Amino acid sequence: MTIPHEDLLRVVDLLPIGVMTFAPDGTLTLRNGMATQLLMPLLGEQALDNIFFALRHLCPELAATVAAFAPKSGTILDQRRIDGRAGPRKVTLSLGVNRVNRGTFLATVRDITRLTDMATFAFAGSDLLIEVDGDGRIGWAGGAFGPLLGRTPGQAIGQSLGDLFAPRDRESLAKTLATGTRGRIAPTMLRLANPQETRCVVTGLALDGPSKRYFVTVGRPPEQGGEAETTLKQAKDFGIEATDWVRGGQAAVLGLLDVRDWEQTTAGLDRIHMDVLRREIGRLAGDNPTEGLVVGEVGDGRFGVLGPVGTDLQRLGDALRDLVASFAPNGKAEVKGSQLDLDPAGLSLGESVQALRVVLSRFGAAGSDAAGLTGGLSGIIEQANSHKRALAGFIQGGRFALMFQPVVALSDRVVHHYESLLRPNSGPDNPAADTQEFVTLVEAVGLSLALDRAVLMRALSTIRESRVSVAVNVSGASIADPAFTDQLIAAAAGLPRGQLLIELTETAEIADLPAAAARIARLRDAGVPVCLDDFGAGSASFRYLRDLKVDVVKIDGAYVRAAALSDQGRAFVASMRELASASGAETIAEMVETEAEAALMSELGVRYGQGWLFGKPAPAPAPAAGLTRWRY
Repeated sequence: MTIPHEDLLRVVDLLPIGVMTFAPDGTLTLRNGMATQLLMPLLGEQALDNIFFALRHLCPELAATVAAFAPKSGTILDQRRIDGRAGPRKVTLSLGVNRVNRGTFLATVRDITRLTDMATFAFAGSDLLIEVDGDGRIGWAGGAFGPLLGRTPGQAIGQSLGDLFAPRDRESLAKTLATGTRGRIAPTMLRLANPQETRCVVTGLALDGPSKRYFVTVGRPPEQGGEAETTLKQAKDFGIEATDWVRGGQAAVLGLLDVRDWEQTTAGLDRIHMDVLRREIGRLAGDNPTEGLVVGEVGDGRFGVLGPVGTDLQRLGDALRDLVASFAPNGKAEVKGSQLDLDPAGLSLGESVQALRVVLSRFGAAGSDAAGLTGGLSGIIEQANSHKRALAGFIQGGRFALMFQPVVALSDRVVHHYESLLRPNSGPDNPAADTQEFVTLVEAVGLSLALDRAVLMRALSTIRESRVSVAVNVSGASIADPAFTDQLIAAAAGLPRGQLLIELTETAEIADLPAAAARIARLRDAGVPVCLDDFGAGSASFRYLRDLKVDVVKIDGAYVRAAALSDQGRAFVASMRELASASGAETIAEMVETEAEAALMSELGVRYGQGWLFGKPAPAPAPAAGLTRWRY
């Protein structure tokens, strides 16, 4: 017999990482005592003995592969991705098989869907991590339960979440979970159910689906030195957070705080003092955790604040001025503040998101005076559309250059491929202050597809002339166009496999993931490897990795820098690398600038690196000597 799909789904939910031994005839033994205890009542002994056959149903070639390679030693299957169905839900597993001895094999099974959820959850810097079902019962727990609550995480499983908190705060907890918006649970100050009634900040994610789930994090409040305090987000992360607020539809306000003469004001500070200053700026919004404010550095000396309508931005501006002045050698600082109500005012969701991105791009590049807040989000779209003719002229006339930056193997520094980077021509008729604003405006007025096509044709010329492998950035909006996929496949037809690559960016979110997955599968079949760009920087990254089969993921440079500073940062990168490996993808570390960073990335299992250490963007790629190809 084989296990019914419904039971297999329950196995996957109970056993996110399964370790088992089996013989070629399918006889199987679970190596994990806890797993046996959990699964035996559910499935029975006979079903346990035949789990392998259920796995074979999802991966028909497994048995044949084992039989063919049985005489050999070592790895039989290296993290083979398996797509199938278990009951009504799609299941994506990763299966690895190693030979133990002549008649026994060791299999490891990971549920990628669950693993991406848990990895996202684990990235929260908190003391307690808890998964809760729709009835408020704890299904998974981790963290410092012993020191804080005098019990193990395992003892908390099955209990009500409210039992972890002081009786007088349980009603507040219930309201907090019930009012979660935009998938996020607003930070709320509560007390733990211990003798000290330790104060803590509770936040997390609410996930909709066939069964409601919550990922709840519990951390210490700012004054206790915990990790739950508000931290200063980088420009990319702040932009993603802001777009999530807009998509959520809740009334909110964006504040733009511009520290004038930032470079001169902070000129006397070394790197250590600058890091401390930025950390203290991130804590400005932590005075009132229930507000759920978000602070980010959008540009040098330019800070954004997200909060509900009525947020006292003047107070925050004054606090920022006083804080910077306390660090500045001359003891002076000037802050100019402005704000934008994130009211769509008749715009579509897509238009609202694009308007917000235009504001942040302009503010980051040139300050609040250039942000163009007159008329709100609608006025920003009108301003962008007024530049549409000029932008189209730049694209049609090919008035841009491509720069090429190498991506190398960390083991031997051999160039693997080059990323092509857009550089629009400067001039009085260019409506953008820099490349980022140019791309943002292009997306806002619906010209992403035209730009991607123009860049593709330019990159193909370089590929044919230099005979190197080149990656071209492609917007989510372009991958949604079937004709563009056809164009990419036709372009690759006359090239060696792997010489043309695409990097899928997250600037425009993909609405129809199944359709995008089908197009990406066609590209990969045609010999065009696909890379997820800036992995970890956006909320969609983990969904893309789960639902799209790709060849490589590029770890965002912010995580590379953080890995060099803390054990937690290293754990993040290691988790990303493991997620990529479980999906059958390699990894590239962005923004590698020092030998120490390169060595650390290699130690963590990242295979490729990109950054100034290996070469700055240049007008032409280096000769193709020693160039490697993607493995298939």
